[in-house]
Amino acid sequence: ISPAAILRDGAEIVQLLEHSNISVSLAALELLRRSPDAVLQQHGAAIVGKLNDYDDQVRQGALTVLMTSSTAALQHSAAIAKKLEDHATSTCLAALTALRISSDAVLQNGAAIVGKLDDPAVSVRQAALTTLEKSPDAVLQHGAAIVSKLDDPAVAVRQAALTTLGKSRGAVLQHCAAIISKLDDSAVVVQRAALMILRKSPAATLQHGAVIIRRLEHQDTRVREAALALLRVSPDAVLQHSTAIVHLLAHSDISVRRAALAVLMISPAAIL
Repeated sequence: ISPAAILRDGAEIVQLLEHSNISVSLAALELLRRSPDAVLQQHGAAIVGKLNDYDDQVRQGALTVLMTSSTAALQHSAAIAKKLEDHATSTCLAALTALRISSDAVLQNGAAIVGKLDDPAVSVRQAALTTLEKSPDAVLQHGAAIVSKLDDPAVAVRQAALTTLGKSRGAVLQHCAAIISKLDDSAVVVQRAALMILRKSPAATLQHGAVIIRRLEHQDTRVREAALALLRVSPDAVLQHSTAIVHLLAHSDISVRRAALAVLMISPAAIL
């Protein structure tokens, strides 16, 4: 069915949402998912009504329809946010995805999203962080709660928390010490993520240059490359810690010697 036909027959399609056969309701939702924004605006209330359907698939289908339009997601964000407490994890995840469509919706419902950072399901905690990152203002506002996830038992959540903090320069500056502490995380991907978001804070790179330079000796190439990339944007840190970098030129590992040389070339004054 063409979008024009859906627009013309929108009211009839919406009536099928209440059909006794779930397959019919799901088919109607699928048609509405492909409909123009005008249909969603006109029949939004009926779609929102299906968020309380007894069937998980229908609730998720309604969320899928709403997430096709940032306007609809924002207009009905309060109703979508209530689905964060749905008993079905898949519905909760769909609600987070729907809110993610609109940065304003994320900001308006930040407290509800933050509440999911302590959900038992790793996927939900991770998705909540990914949703918050869509609004830098929400990241800054809820920075403390995000930082608490830097100690989450799940590596994916710790990594997501760092990525989310990196969406707000203000949050990076405010929680710099906590980010630096993750350079000692047990997971390489978390260490690398911490180095990557420190690019937003040259002052932190300068202040903690010695710690960052030690990462040039890390056994994992990904960490060494991330440290090198960070130092490339901070020639002042290279100059300040040039003695330690020069010392690495005598390292037994050739890859470390190469990394040290590459860093020294960033600041000619350091070589002198």
